[in-house]
Amino acid sequence: MTQSYRGRKRASQLQNYRRKEWLPNIHREKRAKSREELRERLRRSVYKVVTEDGIEGVTVRKVSKGCELSDPYIYQCYRDLFDLMETSFLEIDSEIAGMMKALIEKQTTEQKTTQESEETCWTLWSAYWKFLMSDPERTVFYWRFYQSARYTREILKVRQQEYKVLIDYVETLGKLSGVSDLMDAEVIVSNIVDSTVSVAVKMHLGYMDSTALKERTIYQFVFALLFHLLHIDVWNGEI
Repeated sequence: MTQSYRGRKRASQLQNYRRKEWLPNIHREKRAKSREELRERLRRSVYKVVTEDGIEGVTVRKVSKGCELSDPYIYQCYRDLFDLMETSFLEIDSEIAGMMKALIEKQTTEQKTTQESEETCWTLWSAYWKFLMSDPERTVFYWRFYQSARYTREILKVRQQEYKVLIDYVETLGKLSGVSDLMDAEVIVSNIVDSTVSVAVKMHLGYMDSTALKERTIYQFVFALLFHLLHIDVWNGEI
């Protein structure tokens, strides 16, 4: 009986020890989850404020009020208001670049026909377009931050690295077609990315209707130079 009691006591002590060992991990997980939830609420709020008031109209109070938090919460998750906006911009940019990279890695670059090259370009562009059109406030924030004085050289350097895979892909298309010396891939990619998002923002702000014809025209327009050099014809109405 004594042995049974000791055995139960030992089992209880071991259980308590394990519980104490696990509790800190559980609390850390909860804190991490709570912190990420706060960051997401702050990001969504800054998207909305920038859409409504522009970059220059953003204040800590507006962002906090927009997600029903007190002002100090921003400083728990970010260094300051600029850090919140910069981080939010770079996270969007990284998501776009990651999506492009994943799609490019699925493609083969050896012995591509012009039709295969065009199909790949359409796959990349349409994924980018759907991303931009899926979340109006995020897209407007993304564009307005990019066009603002807060877009620094340091951010540009990060962005250039993010889009390197897309630039390399366009360079590969040029080499395969023997026209790499006639084009600058970085300029072409910059035009495709920037021109596409600028039109998406106009649609989100109500300056332009969103139609299938406009979507096709945007695609044809932003790829016009590249397709001209690659001898790809996309003006026959088939995409």
